[in-house]
Amino acid sequence: MTDEKYNRLIQAAVPSKDVREYCEKIGQTFAPYELATLICQNTLLGYSQKDALLAELVPELRAEPDSIAKTISGVYKNHYSNSEVADEIEAYIDMENKMKDYLLNDFPGYVYELEYEETGAYRDFYNCGVFSSINKVYETMEKEIQDFKELNAEILSFRLRKYKLDDRENYVNGKFVPEKDNPDKFELNYLDSSFMGHEYCFNHRDGFDNLLVLIPHPFRNGDIIRRIDDGLMGVVCNIQNDEVFFESLQVREKRGGDITDVGIPADYLEDETFTYEHLAFFPTLCEKVDIASCKDSDPKIPLLEACATVMKGNGSFEYLFHEWNKYIDERRMEYHKHHC
Repeated sequence: MTDEKYNRLIQAAVPSKDVREYCEKIGQTFAPYELATLICQNTLLGYSQKDALLAELVPELRAEPDSIAKTISGVYKNHYSNSEVADEIEAYIDMENKMKDYLLNDFPGYVYELEYEETGAYRDFYNCGVFSSINKVYETMEKEIQDFKELNAEILSFRLRKYKLDDRENYVNGKFVPEKDNPDKFELNYLDSSFMGHEYCFNHRDGFDNLLVLIPHPFRNGDIIRRIDDGLMGVVCNIQNDEVFFESLQVREKRGGDITDVGIPADYLEDETFTYEHLAFFPTLCEKVDIASCKDSDPKIPLLEACATVMKGNGSFEYLFHEWNKYIDERRMEYHKHHC
């Protein structure tokens, strides 16, 4: 693979600038199968972008001798050859193309159920209606987008479900999100189905998209990080220093597993609740938060800073709860100021 091609693909596989720079600093590069896995995990990529990038990796995998390939760990197998991964990518793209064709073409007796997700809606979806043609769906999406613009509000995504009129349980789902450079236009970002793809999943139990890829990253205890895709912020915990972090990578490599084993443990805030459960933030989709740039605009920052102080081993939980109660009181005063 040429340097130019690798640099272009790594941008898609690892959208986090912090992680890319850290990997470059320590000399970490990713094999073609690892790039394929990480591209599949990039929720910022649209359906067509993702499959086009994956298709570029197939000849790279077929050109790389299996004899020099390192062991590829999965849950069900301890070794996958490069040619096997190339076969899986082609089968995966074929499966997604079939789902796309099914979703976006009209069939007699089938209907489309459209929902939207709005800003501040706590990830709930609201029904737009049921339609008999994909053109009616597109017209409704355009109308909803325009109506929300007039209200100075935004739609985060649309979810489209297609099924036979008398069989709603067998469906294909598609998620549409705003294009990066044109937020008024929505593109197909994600596909899934209750019945299509079963053959693929049966034949590829791990799936190249779920293979274990170890991802070195610079995030350590007390760092405040943000997920690039949805903006959720959290404070890193249980990664005290470089020694502990790299020991954990070695353990994972020996044990095997899947892509879910590489998440960054972090505590996060959700509305009025401080969540102590460790939510796994996916490393390639995380960046460090610039506190100075958002301190005045985000009311959660003071509490996150207090939590970060505790995670770094300074301060006390008494200080943390003092800041928490102060945050709650300020929120209540702000609410009464505007609503009472």
